[in-house]
Amino acid sequence: MNLKDLLVYIDLSSTCSTRLATAIQLAQQQQAKLTGIYTIPPHRASDFEQPYKLADQAKLKFLQTVEQAGLESEWICVDISRGNLDLVQSVNLYAHYRDMLIVSQEDHGAKKPSASSDLPEKAVLGAGRPVLLVPYACDTRTIGKRVMLVWRGGPESSRAMHDSMPLLRAADSVHVISIQGYGGDEAYESHNADICSHLRHYDINAIAEKHVTAGLSIGDLLLNRCADEGIDLMVLGAFSQFRRGNQILGDVGRYLLKSMTVPVLMSH
Repeated sequence: MNLKDLLVYIDLSSTCSTRLATAIQLAQQQQAKLTGIYTIPPHRASDFEQPYKLADQAKLKFLQTVEQAGLESEWICVDISRGNLDLVQSVNLYAHYRDMLIVSQEDHGAKKPSASSDLPEKAVLGAGRPVLLVPYACDTRTIGKRVMLVWRGGPESSRAMHDSMPLLRAADSVHVISIQGYGGDEAYESHNADICSHLRHYDINAIAEKHVTAGLSIGDLLLNRCADEGIDLMVLGAFSQFRRGNQILGDVGRYLLKSMTVPVLMSH
């Protein structure tokens, strides 16, 4: 079964055009409807005109671009000042009703952080749906032709695999990669060959790899393998941890948020 209903976050940042182009390409591949969600930031009641003008401009550009791509579209605009939810909570709420949420990696080279700088991490942890993270410097010529499925075992890996099944079935090649973590990793010894066997039930002929970090971080090893194999989509189960009472992504997920070179689909 294809993905049918995609949600993409729309804003006025420099990363939006690349994000939208990636979302359109994915929607075309999956024959899916594409919904754009835009949030109007908190503003004074006396200064309501400008934020709504910007929202209308964003809406017009989105609808025109999606229509030219031949896709069914929908537009959602949320005025943060009129509700009790902030930007992240609003986006996550609407993501609950969609097959996938598409957001961008934060551009850490930008002069000032965007209003949505914490959206990628909090969406992965709170959307309840797979989240496609698009690098801010992304080449959108292809996505999902050569896929790397990162397999560690456990519910996060299993969910990521099954959430991405429509993409895995459409891929030209799928690499299942397991990496032994620091100090040994019991999941590394588990049957990644069984994962390939499972995928064959869906006519997916995956290639299994096992690696030891050998001095590299897990994140660096994954990105190196992406470059070696021409990977254009990584699929990863997002582990979380608590730090000072706050839930955050695990070390590998946080590293990829900062250093990703290809789109990464994370499920939590």
